[in-house]
Amino acid sequence: MADLEDIVKQGEGLSSKKVKVGGLKLSGASIMGLLALISTLVGSMYGGFLLYQKVESLANLDLGAISSQMKKTSADVLRVEEVASAIKIELKEDLSRLRDSGYNLENRIDTKLQSIDVRITNMDNKLDKFDIQLDATEEKLMKRIQQSLDNPLNN
Repeated sequence: MADLEDIVKQGEGLSSKKVKVGGLKLSGASIMGLLALISTLVGSMYGGFLLYQKVESLANLDLGAISSQMKKTSADVLRVEEVASAIKIELKEDLSRLRDSGYNLENRIDTKLQSIDVRITNMDNKLDKFDIQLDATEEKLMKRIQQSLDNPLNN
């Protein structure tokens, strides 16, 4: 147990001990602060290096090629717009022709129906006249038959 007590006693006095480095006396806390400062400086330098690489890669971009590609894309978009506009015009014309064809068909059907209606009316009138004539003829025929039957010479 004596060894453990000696180790604990050595550890208790460790925080007040100072280390001499290059003529400077440094305590444990100052060594930790120095290590933190060094790691901060190294981290900042590494971040700066990464930022430099990003800026360098942006500086190496071929802006002419990008501009050329954008012009080509703009030209393609304009061409697509022109084609879409032409298709739109053709569709409107087709729709107009279909509408006109529908109106023409409707007018032709109406005309045919009116013509058929007139023909049916004429036929009805002719049938009515025929019925009247048939009735008149039947009446005349019945009168003649009756006269023939009433004739005394027939007996």
